Amino acid sequence: MSYGALLSDRRVRILAVVLLAAIALVAIKGMHFGIEFEGGTRIPITLERPAADAAEMSSIIDTIKTRASKYGLTQVVVRGVGASEVYVEVPQSDQQLVEDIEKVLREVGKFEGIVDGRVAISGNEILRNSITTNAADRQWAVSFTVTSGGAKKFGQVVFGKGNYPLYMFLDRPENAVVIADREELFGGSTVVEEESLEAMHTALVKDDTAIPILLLDDWNATKAQLAGMNVTVNSTKAIVGAAVTPEMKGELEAMGFRVVVKAPAELKPSFTSSEEGGTIVTSWPAVGLLSSPILNPSLTQGGTPGLQYQITGASSGATAQERQKNSEAETKLLKSILSGGELPTNIILGSVTTIPAPLGKEFLRYSVIGAVGALLAIALLIVIRYKEPRLIVPIIAVSATEIIILVSILGGLGTVDLSAMAGIIAAVGISVDAQIVMSDELLKKGKLALSGEGEVGAKLKLDRAFYIVMMNAVVATVAMIPLLFSGLVEISGFATAQILGAILGVSISRPAYGAFVERIFIEKTHHHAEKPAKKA
Repeated sequence: MSYGALLSDRRVRILAVVLLAAIALVAIKGMHFGIEFEGGTRIPITLERPAADAAEMSSIIDTIKTRASKYGLTQVVVRGVGASEVYVEVPQSDQQLVEDIEKVLREVGKFEGIVDGRVAISGNEILRNSITTNAADRQWAVSFTVTSGGAKKFGQVVFGKGNYPLYMFLDRPENAVVIADREELFGGSTVVEEESLEAMHTALVKDDTAIPILLLDDWNATKAQLAGMNVTVNSTKAIVGAAVTPEMKGELEAMGFRVVVKAPAELKPSFTSSEEGGTIVTSWPAVGLLSSPILNPSLTQGGTPGLQYQITGASSGATAQERQKNSEAETKLLKSILSGGELPTNIILGSVTTIPAPLGKEFLRYSVIGAVGALLAIALLIVIRYKEPRLIVPIIAVSATEIIILVSILGGLGTVDLSAMAGIIAAVGISVDAQIVMSDELLKKGKLALSGEGEVGAKLKLDRAFYIVMMNAVVATVAMIPLLFSGLVEISGFATAQILGAILGVSISRPAYGAFVERIFIEKTHHHAEKPAKKA
């Protein structure tokens, strides 16, 4: 068989050009494998409420990606799984990295600035690219700019509220109750307990409603108060500390509460005295209160409100170095969450899955060995069937080229995970099946063209075979479309590889194989025509 003539065939040249383009794509974009092959960490996220549609799921994914990017986390892959789950994957297994990602994901990201029980600033009024941070060993600050509409609303809400605190919340609970004993809330505070409790109630007022605060002086009395509340089962939160025993937690859950346990440092509010002599809660992590700056009277007299705002907080830590480190972590976290924006629903972090890099590489090696072994076995069977050793080269060359192109496209533009690899192997199987159809039509014993049929006969037979190949590809593509749009990560990669393989096969690799087998057919018919007839 003349390989020079084959290389001049347009169908073979197209395949070679596409192969070179795929290799160039990998050289530019790099090759991206899933954690199954590279090793890494997967954090599953369950949405408390399923996404309403594909647009909302896309918004959730974009929010998580933005948060991760602003936090400084690179190579984070975020994928939707159906309507109620999201996978966050990173190609590393570092415990600190996992903890950082969980911090970024744990918050819904709903920011509110409340003055005298009314919302003055909302997170959707913050310009995302305006957020800056300043971390020092004594105090940290996160500054941002709001939209002109947000500034106008702020001016209307704060009018006449000079020297009022602006309570800045991140994920303030909407349906909750705080249950704690006096020591957890007031222990070590120099402020009078009654004033502290009043200040806490004031800070928790929003739109004429407040988050109740119940003290554990008498558990039976507390239960009687809780019984009178309107509880939404598994939705109303009971924010508690260590003073609530396991038995009490069980009773709360039996009442329909979702118990949320807070660490002592989160449950204890910080207080300060205002210039007017009152007590103000400056921060309270258990309910998402970040800071409470006092409004300058000049901002509340109906003048033009400013566009710049700032969240501040005291740095924590025993040493200057520790305080500096904690300030940087706090500001980085706030910036990432405010930049990403608010998620439309609460989320629940699932169990972390970690695959060591050596184990992932073993999975990849076995996948490659399996694909190559299957290809060689099929090529050998075809050669035995048609008794034509020259088929080994085209079968292996075309199939190997198809594998390289598929892996390059999927790995360069996306990620080659386990499902995509399975789809690639299945696509190659369909490709070999098409090669069998084409070989069977042209080379099967008893079907060789008679003398004189030559290239015309080859093209007719090849067209007939290609019709069958085309119909098989169409059926395979149509069958994969529902899987592609199912939203299930476990099978969408498989469907993508199958559809891409079918399109690539029909348009490029099958015609290239046809050029090989057509050349073998023509040479055989010429040999048949030139063979002298046997004497009677």
